[in-house]
Amino acid sequence: MDEQLKRLIEESGFESIGAFSASDLRVEPEVRAMCAADKCHSYNKNWACPPACGSLEEYAEQFSHYTDGYVFQTVAQMEDAFDFEAIASAGAEHKRRFHALVDAVETSPDDILLLGAGHCEICESCTCPDAPCRFPERTYPSMEASGLLVSAVCNLAKIPYYHGPNTVAFCSAALY
Repeated sequence: MDEQLKRLIEESGFESIGAFSASDLRVEPEVRAMCAADKCHSYNKNWACPPACGSLEEYAEQFSHYTDGYVFQTVAQMEDAFDFEAIASAGAEHKRRFHALVDAVETSPDDILLLGAGHCEICESCTCPDAPCRFPERTYPSMEASGLLVSAVCNLAKIPYYHGPNTVAFCSAALY
């Protein structure tokens, strides 16, 4: 599975890929607390975000069933630190690549856990918390929603979290 999954990640177009041992993952309550601060305006308003996406205990238990993983990134250049158009474009490209990977691993007989980046944007307006998710099979929590500090996972995988001035990187992960 190792090489096949890596090939699928590469074919999806991600610029940076690093491997890590799943046993080294640490679910951090502080990361979930950052979600609760609701700076992205998705807390309790999106099925892929806390608290609707599940508890940290559930993620720790889920992670314990995997041995290895990959973290992968979409990295983009910006004109300056306030190039919000480039940030939005890179985020959209990352989500496009991530869903291409979802489609590719869907047919795999292997057990693969995917963690996205940011909140789910499949629907124009999320039904959370008033009605069930319209597409639960296509909704993936972010690394942060699952309690992972993205920079720490990048360190485990020996890939940069920060790619230098005027760059932005969106990160996702796959556990197997």
